[in-house]
Amino acid sequence: MKSWMTHLIPLRGSLLLGLIACGLALSLGWLAPSRSLGAGRGAISLSVSANAAQQTSPVADQPAPPTKAYLILAEGPVNDRLARRVRQGLERAAAAGAEVVVIEIDTFGGELGAAVEIRDALLDSNLRTIAFINRRAISAGALIALATHEIVMAPGATIGAAAPLRVTWTGLEPAGEKTISYFRKEMKATAESREHPGALAEAMVDADVVISEVVEKGKLLTLTTQEALRLKLAAAQHEDREDLLQAYNLELLEESLAQAAQAAERAGIRGWLGQISAWQVWVILGLVLGLAEMLLSGFFLLWFGVGALLASLLAFLGVPRGAQIGVFLASSFLLLIFSRTIFKSVLFRSPHGVATNVEALLGRTGMVLKAIEGSLQPGSVKLGGEVWSAVSDDETHIAKGAKVQVLEIVGNKVRVKPV
Repeated sequence: MKSWMTHLIPLRGSLLLGLIACGLALSLGWLAPSRSLGAGRGAISLSVSANAAQQTSPVADQPAPPTKAYLILAEGPVNDRLARRVRQGLERAAAAGAEVVVIEIDTFGGELGAAVEIRDALLDSNLRTIAFINRRAISAGALIALATHEIVMAPGATIGAAAPLRVTWTGLEPAGEKTISYFRKEMKATAESREHPGALAEAMVDADVVISEVVEKGKLLTLTTQEALRLKLAAAQHEDREDLLQAYNLELLEESLAQAAQAAERAGIRGWLGQISAWQVWVILGLVLGLAEMLLSGFFLLWFGVGALLASLLAFLGVPRGAQIGVFLASSFLLLIFSRTIFKSVLFRSPHGVATNVEALLGRTGMVLKAIEGSLQPGSVKLGGEVWSAVSDDETHIAKGAKVQVLEIVGNKVRVKPV
């Protein structure tokens, strides 16, 4: 027993010294906690990975460079001018090295042919296209938006109501079944080609399309921003252009900004002029031509003024512009011809065969006030109380004070012979 106790006391002292040494090592950080120690190779691997992450973190934290983008404004009526702007914009974007084209849309619609031309140009383009509806893409504008890869809308924007219309004598009316059928499938095909909901596109054109809890029979579909987001037609909502560019990490090319500024300026001028109705333009033209006739006389411009007033009536009734121009030209020239033939014989005929105005001068005699030197150097004669420029009948010299007889009226001159 004594021998066992003798060996135990040194062992207890050794254990105590070992515990004190481990505690000192832990306090100085010489040993890792038991979790890391237990990891073995895993601890070394994590340490290396963390070190590598620290070395590569400056590169990872750097933002990606912005993508080059080109801006095209699709504002105002959809017509040939807008179609040309979009087509040329897509060509310039490709030539400038842009990867994305942003089409900013704000239109109530316009010509069907121009909208289809824009749609074809967008579908044929190899560039990624984004439609930013700010504030509306109605009618033909909806087709343009559907032809882009992604639709983004501003708060309070709308898209839809794309039923084609036709112009009649009484105003605008829904197009026939043939046109509606064609445009309905045109909208659907366009939407499907860009992976937009095709049924929504059809419902924008045809009131017979029914979508449960979206649109009932007899109603055309028009969507707000929130509705378009809920139905997966719009991909996102952004407050304005700058917000969109920041969200998509886009940088607009300076060339596109310059083109957009010019387009906006021209649109502003056209918008101001657009406040004047077509019939008002024709009335103003008619009044100007009538005033010019009063100043110049000759019954020439007067008839074009009458033609302009007839065209204003057609414009007021909503007749197409081409028909207005046709009626203006046809009526003006017909009235001009009649004024030289039928009107002249009826309106300017002398009563009871009595000569009037210049016809009354034929055969009259007068006195030469200024010598007449043939037909090249006219003189002047006094006929009654009027003085006329005069030329001689046979290129002879007629002295001042001589008596002459009027043979013919030539323009603003009289041809005379000595008496």
